Amino acid sequence: MRQKNFVKCEMGKEGTCINGFAHESELNGWRKKLIETEKNFAEKLFCSKKELIQEITNGMVGELPKMFQEFICGEPVKSIGTTFCVWQTNSDSQWRTGKVELPKDGSADLLQLLDGKSLTYKEWAENYYEEEFMEKELKFKLVEKVFNGTFISREIAIEINSELEDFEQLKPELNEIGYEHQL
Repeated sequence: MRQKNFVKCEMGKEGTCINGFAHESELNGWRKKLIETEKNFAEKLFCSKKELIQEITNGMVGELPKMFQEFICGEPVKSIGTTFCVWQTNSDSQWRTGKVELPKDGSADLLQLLDGKSLTYKEWAENYYEEEFMEKELKFKLVEKVFNGTFISREIAIEINSELEDFEQLKPELNEIGYEHQL
């Protein structure tokens, strides 16, 4: 069984889809299924093979727009699993889910970072990276700057991480998420 929680997101011209996997959820659909193959008598006794497959709860993605089908059915989502899926097309006024009752399954914890609040991120980062924050405190004013889209300069990058030396390594990461910078 999968042992980690994941959230994957696909954003495109037509909308956004968020797939989540909370391993402790009752909607965790990973099951071992017996593989049916031709076997002789000895193989039937000693060599039953099982394959790990994911069964997505009925209704979870039944109404998912076609534009997101490849994201949910393809890699890496297929290998990660799905315990919740939310989406919003450009024509939707609010986020949508399939027709399935979502239990208290960890999705709220996984999605809390999407509330748009810099304090939420700061608290999450301090908890997640606790060893790194024992020696230095993540300054809230700095987190707010980044959340507000402040242009990342070398000075701000160094203020975030005083040990940063390789700006060339940081550039492609900022470019990938579309964050403006001048490094």
